[in-house]
Amino acid sequence: MLNAINFIKSNDDQISQVATQQHKELSEMIIAHKALRGGALFSFGENLKKRPLNKEELATFFGTIWAFFKEVPGGIIVLAARITADWMKYSMWDGTSVAARVLFASVDEYGLHQHHKHILPTHHELFRDLISHLGLHPPDLLDNKYIEPAGDLMGQATFRYYQTENLGEAIGFHLASEITSSHEFQYFLEGFQKFPAEYNLKDEDDPVLSFFQVHCEVEPLHVLTGKEIALSYLCRYPWMFEDMKRGATVFMDRFEQMFVSINQAIFAKDHGLKSA
Repeated sequence: MLNAINFIKSNDDQISQVATQQHKELSEMIIAHKALRGGALFSFGENLKKRPLNKEELATFFGTIWAFFKEVPGGIIVLAARITADWMKYSMWDGTSVAARVLFASVDEYGLHQHHKHILPTHHELFRDLISHLGLHPPDLLDNKYIEPAGDLMGQATFRYYQTENLGEAIGFHLASEITSSHEFQYFLEGFQKFPAEYNLKDEDDPVLSFFQVHCEVEPLHVLTGKEIALSYLCRYPWMFEDMKRGATVFMDRFEQMFVSINQAIFAKDHGLKSA
């Protein structure tokens, strides 16, 4: 656990107890959101396993999530810098240690987790390689016809909350992002593995699926470090709980809207519904 958290605990057990309860409520609130509990993401995952996507549908799926994903790596770095500067005002020697819990996620995003051997492809490069393998031209995904508006709104919120919204809201937003990632990429991976021939895969472990596979491997640890960051601030500022809830709620609401929109655009006709 963080040195700064241990310092606070040793000085005020009551603060620690309150923070721990708030931290539990925050995590439970995110998990209980209808975006995850049998909601839009679950529905998309189930639909993805029923049939392969055609080229237009692949472009809509990847174009929409790219509008969101493209903002994540830079946002994490900015948030880590903000936490470093803020925490050093409180405990100079712990500032970088606390922020490292956020920056650790960027180590994976930037392909640096095996830097002692070599720099690996970044998550953005893995994304590009996957869509190219699927027959999509990466620049085409910037065309608005492939980007559901809800994906664009998700990307705008990601940029804003990581970089400019107040720190409590940014931390809550980040925690929600990590928790949802631990679910969504498993759905993505399982959906594409169901149709190896249609997606021109060698087998279900084809390296071209690394963009999904890597996230499935690293997200549990990212969730843990995201929770450590939230707890460190709740120990320091119990009032920040409300800010974190607001940031997490914005993420979850935007996330839900994005997958409702993707589901509607791609699978509405499968269920006899009219597209929006």
